[in-house]
Amino acid sequence: MELHKTLFISVISLSVLSACGGGSESETETTTTVATATTQTASTAPTSPEFSATPSATTQQSFATFSFNTDAAYTYECQLDDQAIGTCESPVTLLLIEAGSHQFQVWAVDSSGNRSEPAAYQWSVNSIFTTSEAHSELIPTTVEPSSVAEGSWRGIYRINCDFSHSSYNDPIVFPGQENAAHLHRFYGNTLVDHTTTMASLYTEGESSCQGNTLNLSSYWVPALLAPKYDENSGERIYDDNGEPAWQVVPAVVGNDDEAHEVFYYSAGIDDLDAIQPVPAGLRMIAGDHMGQPGMAQDTSIVRWHCQSWESDDAENPQFSASIPECIAPDRLRMDIFFPSCWNGVDLDSDDHKSHMAYPVNEGGPNGTQCPASHPVPIVRPSYHYAFGVKPEVYDPQSRSSKGWKLAADMYEVSENSPGGMSLHGDWFNGWHPEAMQALLDNCIKGELDCHDGNLANGYRLSGTRPGPQTEPEIINGGLGYD
Repeated sequence: MELHKTLFISVISLSVLSACGGGSESETETTTTVATATTQTASTAPTSPEFSATPSATTQQSFATFSFNTDAAYTYECQLDDQAIGTCESPVTLLLIEAGSHQFQVWAVDSSGNRSEPAAYQWSVNSIFTTSEAHSELIPTTVEPSSVAEGSWRGIYRINCDFSHSSYNDPIVFPGQENAAHLHRFYGNTLVDHTTTMASLYTEGESSCQGNTLNLSSYWVPALLAPKYDENSGERIYDDNGEPAWQVVPAVVGNDDEAHEVFYYSAGIDDLDAIQPVPAGLRMIAGDHMGQPGMAQDTSIVRWHCQSWESDDAENPQFSASIPECIAPDRLRMDIFFPSCWNGVDLDSDDHKSHMAYPVNEGGPNGTQCPASHPVPIVRPSYHYAFGVKPEVYDPQSRSSKGWKLAADMYEVSENSPGGMSLHGDWFNGWHPEAMQALLDNCIKGELDCHDGNLANGYRLSGTRPGPQTEPEIINGGLGYD
């Protein structure tokens, strides 16, 4: 099953037009007014629509947006290249446009079915890896990634991201609903909020991750919180409502010179050649926000550990379903593994999970593979955060992470009920298709350990950059407004 499709997104519809390869993206989006034909096919035919287009005549963008209008139109029909003509609404966004020459046409259609002359726009998409002019977010490198360690990852790609912003929004669980979620910390696309859609993710904003516009994906997790103490007396601080006050524990992110990559892409199955790129706009959640004492989550999916434990899946699988007490100057580590088997149809589902599944190992010669219900293996994202146990956030008596919790925890944190059992993460794919294909082909299928955004083809992704860095007030222990 070929996943790379040109996606046709209008105001009210999403439809797959045809199979295509990767695209490209580089310059700042500009708007070009397109001249349109005014000749009518008959005296009753409507006037050809006027429309504007965002791609330049030559571009490295993998998307294009067209807006069009005419008073005589009852509806519109659109066509990309020689694909089937289909009904459309303005504006139209095309995603995953392959490298090469393209033409977009739009017709106005009246209530009797009469069509205007088409309004048309032609442009060319260049590969981001064009030797003469590689994408501006690709940095030449002579560093060659090493092979993965024996018994470790099958193949892996690692990137750094800086913190972008915090909010009480969740465009997957509560689309269009402002301040409806617990407090999240976002990484990646800098403009993500409750209004974010697949089209806006690919076409708006920049990224706090390596590669900038080559990776406009959005990554978010519930905020990690620590109790606030008086720095002189060590006594617990209470807010204006008489409730215990909390503060955010920041992750160690954004420093390209420090090996602490927070986002990995890897193989979830044994047959590397079968893995496909993540489809554009895929949304999913790993972990359960309802986790609490008596409902411990599987530590193969979400888990905590102290860095000093030197935990390792193969040699030292010491992991916890709740936040352990890591003593300064240790670091608290967090891992979230997303499912990597797709049903091949849906980019989301009602519970934001059932369109995805985790691989299974039923024994036999094929090893770990995708279940028949979700037959398409895709690149596996995972999150790996480090949080410094520092004086400004640790428990003053034990100098540890004692008392820390997640904004999603819906239970009272105590010595017998440590925080963090609601650990989960959200992911919304906004990778440039050529960059995603490169990390899959070169690093994962090549069984390499690619650090620092190195694509193992002579290029690495550009460095991180901070997002807006907004930090809203902690409300109701991070649970938010409800």
